[in-house]
Amino acid sequence: MTRAATYIRTAPNGSNSSLPDRDRQLASVIGYAARCGYEVVASYEDRGAPGEFLYHKPALKEAIRNVKELEDWAVLVACDPRCLSETASARHELVHKFALYGNRIECPEKGWEELEAEMRLYRREMAGR
Repeated sequence: MTRAATYIRTAPNGSNSSLPDRDRQLASVIGYAARCGYEVVASYEDRGAPGEFLYHKPALKEAIRNVKELEDWAVLVACDPRCLSETASARHELVHKFALYGNRIECPEKGWEELEAEMRLYRREMAGR
């Protein structure tokens, strides 16, 4: 059975973010993990975290540390890629980090292959500038 972790990020109060609320995200990630047959062994949550930079999210930083050092799980499940970051460059950086360590990120509406393909396209576009 594949070991997985869940990640939830809620936007700061008063922000105009369109992220789903915490309960909807939780139901989404738990349901997705169950449908995929994943064993959820860890949960990470950044409540009221800004959406731009990866390193302004303590729980996401902890998930990255796990991928790099502990290797407790193989898949990080988020409700939506915007929950990871609302900035494309930061999302692609995170996907790249996970790929380097042999881990993956999945969302109910966007699997690892699609996230990885978007990251590679983004990197090619940036290299061409």
